[in-house]
Amino acid sequence: MPTLRVLLMYPPDLVREPMIYTVAKTYRLVPNIRKARVTETSGEATLDLTGAEDDLKRGIEYLTRLGVKVKPMGPSQASG
Repeated sequence: MPTLRVLLMYPPDLVREPMIYTVAKTYRLVPNIRKARVTETSGEATLDLTGAEDDLKRGIEYLTRLGVKVKPMGPSQASG
């Protein structure tokens, strides 16, 4: 299964939401948190997401609809 590294940037109203859990559970993705910084006013997380191509695409679309800025950083070097 492919693994994609993404940078998530999210606003204050989403800081306390379990977005990573929800996207993983709903879209059958396996997250690996590589780096994260979360404060009361913002959040940033670099993740490796592993799953089927369609599930990765739908998961990223879901996060974007929530208001998360998603920056794909390419295939993870950890995949394979």
